[in-house]
Amino acid sequence: KIMKTKILFLIVVFSALGCKSIGKAKPQEPLEVQTLIGEEGETVVLGSMNRANLNTEEFKAWFDPTYASQKIPEGWTKEHLPLAKDLTFKLFLGTWCGDTQRELGPMFKILDALEVDQNRIKMYSLSEYKDSPDGLEKEYDILNIPTLIFMENGKENNRIVELPVVSLLDDFSKILKKQPYQNAYADF
Repeated sequence: KIMKTKILFLIVVFSALGCKSIGKAKPQEPLEVQTLIGEEGETVVLGSMNRANLNTEEFKAWFDPTYASQKIPEGWTKEHLPLAKDLTFKLFLGTWCGDTQRELGPMFKILDALEVDQNRIKMYSLSEYKDSPDGLEKEYDILNIPTLIFMENGKENNRIVELPVVSLLDDFSKILKKQPYQNAYADF
């Protein structure tokens, strides 16, 4: 009877542990960021930031609708999920930039579908002159934004620059499957 009680106790404990969100990342806290007011009165974030920095009324006004507009076809995630599990990403953007405002929400919708933890995405926001306090844009040869760089084992695998060639889903798919892909500015 004691043995049955111990086994029952262990089953209850392990069942309870299984229901907890072990390993789930806590919601991100926004990074302290440098900002300035852009030429058209908008907030320009400079340097390292994270997704939580976008949780302002001003940024959500363009981020949320574009995020919602990106549709993920049934089966797409299951096919691509294993291909993204070891990747990290560098994302260069401009909070003032129309291209960023159009593409960032859909990029994050796809990254979320691929279960990419926010800690695997390093974000850098550039000024209207496409520079930043730490100059990382020079190291990564950033000329157009947004630029999403796919990194594998610390090395660049490929990148999406400013806008998709076919569609974001198609471009992600080609990059994740390591099929031939050249970003929109590869020939410039």
